[in-house]
Amino acid sequence: MKENLYVVAHRGLSSEAPENTYNSFDLAISKGCKYIEFDVQLTNDQEVVIIHDETIDRTSNGSGKVNDKNLDELLTYDFGSWFSSEFKDSRIPKFSEVLEKYHNVNFVVEIKGKEIDLVERVMENIKSHNFWKNKIYKSKNIEPKITFCSFLPEQLIKLRDYSDDIVVGFLVKIINKDIINFASSINLDGIFPYYKLLTKENISKLENFSVSCWGFKKPEEVDRLIGLDIDGVTVDWPDKI
Repeated sequence: MKENLYVVAHRGLSSEAPENTYNSFDLAISKGCKYIEFDVQLTNDQEVVIIHDETIDRTSNGSGKVNDKNLDELLTYDFGSWFSSEFKDSRIPKFSEVLEKYHNVNFVVEIKGKEIDLVERVMENIKSHNFWKNKIYKSKNIEPKITFCSFLPEQLIKLRDYSDDIVVGFLVKIINKDIINFASSINLDGIFPYYKLLTKENISKLENFSVSCWGFKKPEEVDRLIGLDIDGVTVDWPDKI
């Protein structure tokens, strides 16, 4: 494992606060986390919000699909009580407000939604913030402050079509020639596999890409990766690494 391995807070410090909320982001930053990962989706009125699931059922006191609801309605729901009464009345974060609120941190933005306009709306949000608008480009930053990723090939293509100068990674649950050929064909920067796929053989296949893994259930599982040439890990308990 590299000495400069970067540790990403998965949906914020999601082991100690409700995932993908200001609470989890604030807590991660308070514990010294330098990287925060979150998922973005599009509302019915074309606002980019931060939530993992297609529906709000699991993480709020409401129900229904995110993309069937307008932002104003989503803001009426409680996204914290499911985790603990301590976080009652946590609201769904709006991407533009997250960009406004946090500057001293790096983001890993997963394009979770399948909406055709999602990538375009994400980029519009970034371009509208003076602090962030040039922080995403490789040519202007030794380490761009936002990494983009997705499981969805069509969204990865949109990201790369937007710019060759941004950092884009492919989240994968398998490693095979088709994955590698696709990533190469659109010049992706990284391949981000489920951690159980990481063997010396598989890592050697990914030598032309940055490699960051995810899916860990407990801190001890990270120890298995010691000695492997990877770049990052995404975990619910970054303060334990």
